[in-house]
Amino acid sequence: MARLNPVTLCLLSAFTLFPSSDGDAAPSVPALMHGVDGQIAEHDYRGYWASEKLDGIRAYWTGTQFLTRQGNPIHAPDALIRTLPTTPLDGELWAGRGEFQTVLRTVLDDKPDPDAWQNVRFYAFDLPDEPGPFSDRYAALKKIVANSASPFLALVKQTPVTDNDALQGQLIAINESGGEGLMLHHPDSLYLGDRVESLVKLKTYQEKDAIVVGMTPGKGRLQGLMGALVVRLADGTEFRVGSGFSDAQRAEPPEIGSTILVRHNGVTEKGIPRFARFIREKPML
Repeated sequence: MARLNPVTLCLLSAFTLFPSSDGDAAPSVPALMHGVDGQIAEHDYRGYWASEKLDGIRAYWTGTQFLTRQGNPIHAPDALIRTLPTTPLDGELWAGRGEFQTVLRTVLDDKPDPDAWQNVRFYAFDLPDEPGPFSDRYAALKKIVANSASPFLALVKQTPVTDNDALQGQLIAINESGGEGLMLHHPDSLYLGDRVESLVKLKTYQEKDAIVVGMTPGKGRLQGLMGALVVRLADGTEFRVGSGFSDAQRAEPPEIGSTILVRHNGVTEKGIPRFARFIREKPML
């Protein structure tokens, strides 16, 4: 895939990813709830509700349009928009396990392709405007989805956790089927536009966003290609990521200043991610 030059990237950012207006106003970022990473061995999750963590694009349905987590508009076909309820919904645009790139290509198109959108569904998992605990919000959400005639709208199903052993088995089954992990909701939790302890992400590995701050040249078979990226986490930790790349990606690596998704297994005593590997470049949504 040909890389875009800086001028083209700026134009795409201005005309594709951000809404146009006479005043060039910045997008309004929706107050979404975000979870924290958890480990089954470190907490008793009995009583939580578990659902599959969908590897798609987080989307906020305002009742009239879709927004990304940064407040940028998602241009869905009018025929789909008209079928959705007017109640604000929090959810994920998803096309199935392993189909993140399919969703990304579809969502980034400012002229929506109805055929491409046929492969995507909006999986709702919460009601941001409802004041009650998650158990009440989920009950109300089930009714909204059940009463909707939209073939585009689906419900993220929740399963009560009986004990950690059963939860571990559920997590393993999801991973073996190509899933990303689990999300755990505490049934008494309120919807808050913040990162909260009552919403937990469970995976058999960890993932972090990292900013590319440099790169090292390849050696031997990789002579003339990128050998490793030097990246920085939000807390300032810097390290190298040298695995997970195809030769094509090494020939045209992510640019300095871009954000990549890094997968790892724990950290060292100095906080450096162990066995860090490149998963994908993160889009500027």
